[in-house]
Amino acid sequence: MGFIAIQIGLILFAYLIGSIPNGLWIGKVFLKIDLREHGSKNIGASNALRVMGLKLGILTFALDALKGALPIIIVRILKTTIELTTNIVIFEQAYDYEIIFGVVAVIGHTLPLFNHFKGGKAVASSAGIVLTLTPIAGVLCILTYIIVVILTKYASLGSTLAAITVFIAAFIEFWLRDILLEQLFVLIVYSFMILFIFYKHRENYKRLLNGTENKMSFTKKKV
Repeated sequence: MGFIAIQIGLILFAYLIGSIPNGLWIGKVFLKIDLREHGSKNIGASNALRVMGLKLGILTFALDALKGALPIIIVRILKTTIELTTNIVIFEQAYDYEIIFGVVAVIGHTLPLFNHFKGGKAVASSAGIVLTLTPIAGVLCILTYIIVVILTKYASLGSTLAAITVFIAAFIEFWLRDILLEQLFVLIVYSFMILFIFYKHRENYKRLLNGTENKMSFTKKKV
């Protein structure tokens, strides 16, 4: 019963940490602007990069990624210190559901309590989960995003291809390490995360097809 209470507390913590609008406070503290009034008006890392420049954009991304990673890291610490259990058995196969705590943080990021439930598009916070659980896939994901954005100037296209890279890289890693069945739960959750990112970018896809999507600019920002 005690472990259940701890896990409920961790879920609430994950949501609240995910709700912190990093792009919003960074814009107000460093540039005295409201990110919701510039660019795409989204408070996520891509719009922060577009509006506030490379340094503050990277800071926003890092802090948003930390939101997805931190709950999982805390759960792992508790698993070793107080022997917290995060296993579920399905068809006689045990799966670790620690990823769910990160997913709750992503929900907080996209539906933040502290910004009227209007948040980012789940990319950076999801990247934090991936970097924590599958570091190789996480690094490849970030590299894919960087390369695509540099070549095309489209953050939405970079996010989409980066998300696809995550699933492919994680699948190959699990297969090569012969732990595909053991990590099936992670792959399934990754699939839902990717589909959710696609859903959040549906308007961006329409603008890409119409040729009206906003492009990134890496020149010095003047806001």
